[in-house]
Amino acid sequence: MRDLVKEPVRTLFLGTDWESVGTLKSFNKDTRYDLVGVITTPDKPIGRKQTLTPSRVKKYAFKNGIAVFHTEKKKKKYEKALKMFKPELIVCNAFGEILPEFFIEYPKYKSINIHFSILPKYRGAVPIQKAILDGEKETGITVMLMSKGLDEGDILEIFKEPIFENDTNLSLRKKLVKKSANVLGDVLEDWVQGKINPIKQDDSKATYCWQKDISKENAQIKWNEMEPEYIGRLVRAMIPWPVAWSMWKEKRIKIFDVEIVNSDCSKKAGNMFEKDSQILFSTKKKDVCIKVNTLQVAGKRKMDATEFINGRNL
Repeated sequence: MRDLVKEPVRTLFLGTDWESVGTLKSFNKDTRYDLVGVITTPDKPIGRKQTLTPSRVKKYAFKNGIAVFHTEKKKKKYEKALKMFKPELIVCNAFGEILPEFFIEYPKYKSINIHFSILPKYRGAVPIQKAILDGEKETGITVMLMSKGLDEGDILEIFKEPIFENDTNLSLRKKLVKKSANVLGDVLEDWVQGKINPIKQDDSKATYCWQKDISKENAQIKWNEMEPEYIGRLVRAMIPWPVAWSMWKEKRIKIFDVEIVNSDCSKKAGNMFEKDSQILFSTKKKDVCIKVNTLQVAGKRKMDATEFINGRNL
């Protein structure tokens, strides 16, 4: 049985955004793994000036002397990466590219992905948002072997996490990122030492979610169609992007934080009004309103309900 302290595993890490950095940090500090390099997406133009900006993974790698490589979705560059790094293990966390099969199968200990759902439910790009939208009571992280199919690989371990009523996409994501960073090193040690028998997924129970499900268009609150409870979940699922929104006085109003309250809402669904120093929206249910705590009118800064009311906007 391999002693990872005496013989660390040559590990290549793939990731891009802040979610990936948490896991990357844990590997960089873990002496059981010899972090030979990272692959991340190329620098992208950001902001009004379109300044070329490196990914957060790249920034962290540069600061910590870790070799950085860009594959740019090109087969030859994936081949070059394998020759350069000769990984025994590949770990992928929110990378953003579809990996070629030869690359996935190359390492002695295979390629591992961290997926933010309890597979086989919510395969795809936006599992956290979809779990919140669907009113799920729990989600989690699945540590899995990568495969050619979308999130279809065998499962090494699942760690569950409750979804609380005030959880947003961002707050829940932070908890899952922290959990994955804390548990992944131990899971992979057990895997390398042959202590884990991967479990095949039950494809008949698979559900899918797509990036297009989380769009500005789908973030619009449809007061006449949506149940109040769904509106509350929609607001939480769309944080920090694209943010749920509605129209008010011919202006788009972004809605960041709401509560469902029992109140007389006999007005037309979608009507915004003030009552007892609160901002309320009427819904399709005449005795249920949506109380808005934080909002932003197009062209203005983000503000709480008191600021909005004091500004004589209503």
